[in-house]
Amino acid sequence: MTRVPFAAPRQRRNLALILLSLTALPGAVLAQGEGARTKLSQSDAQKALSLSQPAGSLEESLTGLARQSGRDILFSSDQVRDRKAPALRGRLTLEKALEHVLGGSGLSAHVQPDGVVVIASAARGSNFRHDTRDDRTGQEHITVIGRAERLAPSTVPLTITEPTSIIQKRFITNNIVPLASVDDIIKFQPSIWTQNPNGPGMGKAETMSLRGFQDGQYNMLFDGIPFGNASDLHHTTSSLFISHFLGEVQVNRGPGTASTIGNATFGGTIGFQSRTPAQHFGVTPYGTYGSFNTRAGGVEVDSGKTRFGSMVLDLQHEETDGYLTGSGERRNNLLFKDVAKLGEDTTLTLLTTYNWENQNTTQGATVQQYKKYGKNYGLCANPTLQCYSGYQPSTYTADFDYIDIKSRALPWLTIEDRLYTNGFEHDYTESTDASSDDPSANGVTLYSSSGKKLATYKNDVPGKYADAKFRDYGDTLTFKAHTSQGDVLLGAWADLQDDRRYTYAVDLTKGSMMVPGKNGSAYSYDISDFNTTVQPYLEFDWKPFKNTIIKPGIKYSYFRRDYDAAVNKSTKVPLNATQKFSSWQPSISANQIILPGWSAYAQIARGFLAPPMSVFQTQNVGNVSPETTLNYQLGTVVQQKRWTVSFDAYYINFSNFIASAQIKVPGFGTQSTSVNSGGAIYKGLEVEGQYAIGHGVSLYGNYSVNDAQYKHSSVRVAATPNVLASFGVLYDDNKGPYASLIGKFVGNHYGLDSTTNSAGNTVFANQYRIGSTTTADFALGWHFKKLGGFMRDVTPSLKIANLFNNRAISDFAGNQSAASAGYPDGAPLYWRLAGRSVFFNLTVTLP
Repeated sequence: MTRVPFAAPRQRRNLALILLSLTALPGAVLAQGEGARTKLSQSDAQKALSLSQPAGSLEESLTGLARQSGRDILFSSDQVRDRKAPALRGRLTLEKALEHVLGGSGLSAHVQPDGVVVIASAARGSNFRHDTRDDRTGQEHITVIGRAERLAPSTVPLTITEPTSIIQKRFITNNIVPLASVDDIIKFQPSIWTQNPNGPGMGKAETMSLRGFQDGQYNMLFDGIPFGNASDLHHTTSSLFISHFLGEVQVNRGPGTASTIGNATFGGTIGFQSRTPAQHFGVTPYGTYGSFNTRAGGVEVDSGKTRFGSMVLDLQHEETDGYLTGSGERRNNLLFKDVAKLGEDTTLTLLTTYNWENQNTTQGATVQQYKKYGKNYGLCANPTLQCYSGYQPSTYTADFDYIDIKSRALPWLTIEDRLYTNGFEHDYTESTDASSDDPSANGVTLYSSSGKKLATYKNDVPGKYADAKFRDYGDTLTFKAHTSQGDVLLGAWADLQDDRRYTYAVDLTKGSMMVPGKNGSAYSYDISDFNTTVQPYLEFDWKPFKNTIIKPGIKYSYFRRDYDAAVNKSTKVPLNATQKFSSWQPSISANQIILPGWSAYAQIARGFLAPPMSVFQTQNVGNVSPETTLNYQLGTVVQQKRWTVSFDAYYINFSNFIASAQIKVPGFGTQSTSVNSGGAIYKGLEVEGQYAIGHGVSLYGNYSVNDAQYKHSSVRVAATPNVLASFGVLYDDNKGPYASLIGKFVGNHYGLDSTTNSAGNTVFANQYRIGSTTTADFALGWHFKKLGGFMRDVTPSLKIANLFNNRAISDFAGNQSAASAGYPDGAPLYWRLAGRSVFFNLTVTLP
């Protein structure tokens, strides 16, 4: 769920949906003048609804009202959790019905200019209000519920200023396996392409792309905090948060506004929000059992409201053999969160997560290997070969911790400060080429410290041991000043990242004995890296007249990398270098509600990304230019009683594009490196919609045309499918049973777009074409309420991934290190779709 603070009385009326579109800082809301106050129209006030709803949960009652009235009703699922509502019988206006179901709940209804109703903590006066006093409890999560949207894989608010899709908790709970990683949650969104060849939630995603931008070229946030690997900002998905820990996910397909912090915002932002502690005490054990010998179990404990705040503790353990041979995994995950009121105007939030994972890492397989060993081939069981699974153990450890304090210091001023740290470590051993099943590729040669050859073991398996770890320390600070013309946002993000990584050669046959090379050292690289990021920003959320929002702003990005290599990766010699990169990033965006239920928006923004660590791994760093973009996009959103649709178009001018290329390094085989590919143009069209047929049945679909080509050429940027689409039918009667069948289409793309010739020059050409693929996922479950008198909620469910067992080749995985017959640069490696998997899940809430 999207964490947002409720606005002051002059703000809530038209902005609840805008709040949902923001991912950077929850404080980024807009003020609303007195002239924009609205009431239900006379016809709405007098229109009676024929209602026949039994007494039950408040959530079900509000959802029923939304469907029958055709009104969007926004509320926090955590806020209404465990609250009851009386029966509704007869003919009542929406206003009277809401007053009836909210009576005694401590909640009130608030109407916006576009007719959307917001449920919030009750202010003084009537339960049905048209003003919106600041919620002094701090921050709340709001969920879009109403019309068709509740069932959908994502919803699109009316007042967004860039293309935005929100994945709600109910969809995650009903359709995503609890042990699933973040890539499984977002895979149905427009312009998103993810894949995990080892099965859903098992191992890391090998592909995670947004509009053709690869992991590291777009922004990721957890509760508003940017995070990413020190080398190139990528993310190891299996070491992050499982789906059960999350309340909502928001995908912004655009650079955001000035207040959108992060190192790669130009490619978009994927924001994950942690779950909110429940308002009442409860213990919820949950478990999963299914394909590939997968066993997972966990327990969630909610304290309810206590003198120390509302707390949640969630623990999970998972074990699986994985879909790919030899690719087993074990994983432990922990989340603790406490939200406490320190006063009427101040809220303190504490959060910590810990994630530990052990797996055997695969590197893909050749077409010949798939034919020989089967489509689920990953690693082999022969200890005399480099592909032996026992030679590839990887351990990932990660944590994320923060302290957040938010306070309304003055009636017109809100301050929020979030101090955080997060860490990551990848400790692993692997053979020189885990994809190799050729015994002739073996061989280990030892040298003395002076470079003299000592011995050669032709049958020994060569490998390496590596350790890469970093820790971030940072702070985000925001001041939001309310004025009669709008809100002024002034803030800054500062981050310090301490990175350490090294690797050395080993003889795996001889128990990982260190193997010195020709230079007398066993180390392939030994690097210390310290990164400093500072991003101050200023933004004005201006409302010049009713139903209009204009957001001009400017951000300054500063990034410094202090690089100290005792042994540099490519050159094997020491290097000490410092590079500084900075950029002003102006932006402006606007949204206009044209008619009730219809809005349009536009955005222009400049983007910036500092070069990855790999550009330092050369003899002479020189003057490295940062990557920059200029983003243009516009769109529209229409919401009607039974259907919603959104459409947008984008154009991105990308300068100084740093791409990955495969090169042949003497003595080391084929290696990946970074090359400056000049510029590229990204452009596309995206449409997303849903239609509520009735009786709990809804249709959903999205379609994206994404084009990315290098300038002055017809060469497509690698790993950019030309078309992406999702389509499905969903059912939820809100009383018990639910089901969904959702498909994903991924168009054709290329594995590589550039390489280097024998002279060392970059050559642009598309290689390794990957055909289109289609998969489908099925979910079926039932929410049983008050079962046995002591169980509040019992939910058994069945989740089937890749229902039709499509195991086609889905992506390029690189090249083998050693040359082979017909492949002087090494045979190409590929990933396939993981085969069909079936998981049974059970969740029980006590008492």
